[in-house]
Amino acid sequence: MNDKLITYYENNYDPLNRGIDESIRAQRSRTAWRYAKVISLVLISIGILAVLLAWAYSIYKKPNPEILDKLEKVEKIIYQEKEMETKINQDSQKIVNSEKIVYNNSATRFFNHKIDSYNIVTRWQYSAVKDLLEGKKPENKSCYIEKNQITFEFDIPINSIQQKALQEIGLNNSTVLKYRSYCNYN
Repeated sequence: MNDKLITYYENNYDPLNRGIDESIRAQRSRTAWRYAKVISLVLISIGILAVLLAWAYSIYKKPNPEILDKLEKVEKIIYQEKEMETKINQDSQKIVNSEKIVYNNSATRFFNHKIDSYNIVTRWQYSAVKDLLEGKKPENKSCYIEKNQITFEFDIPINSIQQKALQEIGLNNSTVLKYRSYCNYN
């Protein structure tokens, strides 16, 4: 047999392996830094979101100054109305000879219109001052014409006293009707 000499060459790949290992380590390092950046950005985003949510919640829970002002005005008006009502009720009562006397609280509103030498007056009568102040409808409306302190009531049937008043102010049944249109029944 032949003793052939088997020869072989041994290659040293250690520097190549070290280069590959360093490349892998650098790649892992870059990947780790990328993950770290992503995680830090996520944490920062969550922090900013938490701050914004806390701010929104504080705005939501904080009372609105405009609404508070309106509520204070309404409360003040209600308080003033109650005070006025109690004052009116106190003014309408009096003790005479150890007896409590309650006075009438009705109110009357007048609308005057002067035409020619006549004064046309519309009367609106309310059962209480409160009704007048609240703008409710009057209980009764009536109208009269006046001249030199002599009055003729439009809403009463014409009788002898009314007829005499018409003559004294210088009108008759047909001419007095044109002045009735100046009454304020609205």
